[in-house]
Amino acid sequence: MRSLVYAALIAAVVFGLHIACGTALAQEDSYYPPVRNAWHDAGFAETHGDWLGAAKAYQKAIDQSSPLPLHIREWFRGTAAYGIARCAARMNDPKSARAYLAYAFDHHFWNSSLIKLDSCAVAVCGATWLDSLAVYWREVCNKEQLNWRTQDPFIFYPTGYDSTARWPLLIAMHGGNGNYENFAEYWRPMATVLHAVIVVPPGEVRESEITNSWGADMKYVEKPILGIAKAMIAKHLVDSSKIYLTGFSQGAQASIELAVLHPEIFRGAIAMAGFTSDRPTDSALQVARKRGTRIYAFTGEFEDPTFRKQIEDAHTVCLRNGIAFEWMIVPGMIHQVPVDFQTRFPPAWDWIQGQQRAGVSIEPSSVQRGQN
Repeated sequence: MRSLVYAALIAAVVFGLHIACGTALAQEDSYYPPVRNAWHDAGFAETHGDWLGAAKAYQKAIDQSSPLPLHIREWFRGTAAYGIARCAARMNDPKSARAYLAYAFDHHFWNSSLIKLDSCAVAVCGATWLDSLAVYWREVCNKEQLNWRTQDPFIFYPTGYDSTARWPLLIAMHGGNGNYENFAEYWRPMATVLHAVIVVPPGEVRESEITNSWGADMKYVEKPILGIAKAMIAKHLVDSSKIYLTGFSQGAQASIELAVLHPEIFRGAIAMAGFTSDRPTDSALQVARKRGTRIYAFTGEFEDPTFRKQIEDAHTVCLRNGIAFEWMIVPGMIHQVPVDFQTRFPPAWDWIQGQQRAGVSIEPSSVQRGQN
């Protein structure tokens, strides 16, 4: 989901990290593809105005999520229910729209400010009814948050990791209104594939116990992300000259902007379905150029037009200022992490480390599946 216009044992001491071997697969790994494919189908249908088809696919995602871990399952159910409510509103079905919004709140989709940006949903459900629902669940949130569990970053080590400073570090940030545990499952097998240490932190803004965002203001994002990088460097757990960022949606925004703002730390960024909000100053761009900053961006063929234009502008500005920026437009892709992520990401990782030239690539037409 988009949230605009709508995050070695010694490292465990420093961060309180979840530690995992990069080759280990989650027990529930085989359960993810059906849910993610249904999620893509819902998003694709919604993008094309097929509200009934989208609602059916979101319901399928809810049904398919049953075997997933509790907090990931709840996130899929709540967020998919909001998707069904959105579709019902566009079919002018207030009964269903209200029922599924109530279901969404009951499953920890508590971002009422996001819902209220949808003028169609507000009009169909009724502003007074929606306000009442939001107030009730805000009170529930305020009472429960004192007992929310601590969210520690996940860290994945490659096979053969030897606690020396020769390994690249990749910090991967989930999207806004996302579940960082779900996002971490993309990265569990990738540490060994990329020969890198991968850290997946939770976003700083907690919408509920299971949902996080990063926020648009980089000053609230850069502190924890810089903290992770600097701590890993200080403990000699990674190569200080090979620190990279990646992310989806709001996490992609943070990746691009932090890579340009802090080229002394971050060598580059890989953005998936990203966007940008602020244009860097000319002086910041020149420093990034001198430091050799590199940016790689995946944008879907059916991406939100505003987001796509922002990435296009960022691409133009960076190339004009001598910053390497590879822009890949993926046919069939919507606002998502591609389903072929595990084969698509490694070439981008190779490029970001300086192995290919910059430009714009548009692949032969094919439908790519995926989700946020």
